[in-house]
Amino acid sequence: MKHRSLSRRIAVPFLALALFSGCLGGLLAILFAYTTEDHIFDRLLALETDRLHTAAGPGEPLPEPELPFATYYLDADLPAILRAPLAVEPWRREVFGSDGRHYHLRRVVPEANAEPIWIVLQVEDYLAVRPVLSRIMGMLALSILGIILLAAVTGLYVANRVTRPLRSLAAEVNALEPDQLPIEWDARYPPDEVVSLADTLRDAFRRIQRFIDREQRFTQDASHELRTPLAVVESCAEMLARSPDPEQAPVLVDRIRSAALSMHLSVDVLLALARENNPARSVQRTAVLPVVERTIVNHASLLADKSVEVTVSVDPDWRITGDPAALQVLAANLVSNAFRYTEQGSIRIERDGDDLLVINSGSGIEKSHSLDGERPATMQQADTGLGLGLTIVQRLCERCGWRFQLTSSAEGTTARLSLA
Repeated sequence: MKHRSLSRRIAVPFLALALFSGCLGGLLAILFAYTTEDHIFDRLLALETDRLHTAAGPGEPLPEPELPFATYYLDADLPAILRAPLAVEPWRREVFGSDGRHYHLRRVVPEANAEPIWIVLQVEDYLAVRPVLSRIMGMLALSILGIILLAAVTGLYVANRVTRPLRSLAAEVNALEPDQLPIEWDARYPPDEVVSLADTLRDAFRRIQRFIDREQRFTQDASHELRTPLAVVESCAEMLARSPDPEQAPVLVDRIRSAALSMHLSVDVLLALARENNPARSVQRTAVLPVVERTIVNHASLLADKSVEVTVSVDPDWRITGDPAALQVLAANLVSNAFRYTEQGSIRIERDGDDLLVINSGSGIEKSHSLDGERPATMQQADTGLGLGLTIVQRLCERCGWRFQLTSSAEGTTARLSLA
């Protein structure tokens, strides 16, 4: 699509306005000159009218006019050159005759004389505008041309000045790399609509960047969260294929069903994290112990061939207000991390007031894997499942209004999830 220059779109109205203003001004100037001239002749006719009223007595002949170019006529004696146009237009008080003659006239009825009298001024030799009209038109044309040139220069200057920040902003936006966010433009552009546009673009770019980050996080989170239940489904399917034991089949089917439910909940939570707007807080009451037990069953394979004792001290009546899917994902992350990184010793899952604690006696978490609320620094860290899992916990807690705290030492790690 061909774009029209904004500078031209600003400058052209300047020129159009200058042309219109010049022509209108010239027309008004000529009209003013003609009106002034006619007003002068009207004043002269008024003087002759006063003289006629005072000098013409009953039965006396008409007096001599005061002005040398004025003539008095009785209504019956009016010349044909004036009578003809008045017969067509009785209201006319200005008549153009042949050979350039020009008349101004007024009809008067003196009190002492019943017959109307016409006062006629033959003014072609006293006209001020008509003889110099061509020169006036030439001067007006030159003036209009000068105004147009001035308007063109001014319009181009104003258009260039107005559009320069827009062109600069467009160049900066065009030069941005995909991984760059716009800088602060407040100090670089005038505080007007341009900086408002720049701020709007900046906010739009940030939203796009956040959207890209959410998409990338969703991909990493999904690969992390779905890996364990998929492994459970795969191992149970292999066991069902190898062992047709009818007593073991229901247990394996239940594990597959539980893993599928875990994947379904995880996908729902990850999709919620990938959305831009925060949803309304859930008011659903959720029992904590069934979630913990289901999580332990789903991740029991992580403790295979390990000398680890798992104890659960959670009140069966403990219920919290919140999203059960979010609680499922949080518990799965904390429990799976404890199972995965505890080679021997004990793991305790217990309640402390409104907090859920997952305590293990493993080797602790390295400082490079500390929780900072951001994505892991390296892909190696993400592959371990620790850094990314804790990041999911942190973000999900912020979204649900919960709090998460992780403390670690050489004796072990304590993950505290505040669900109040």
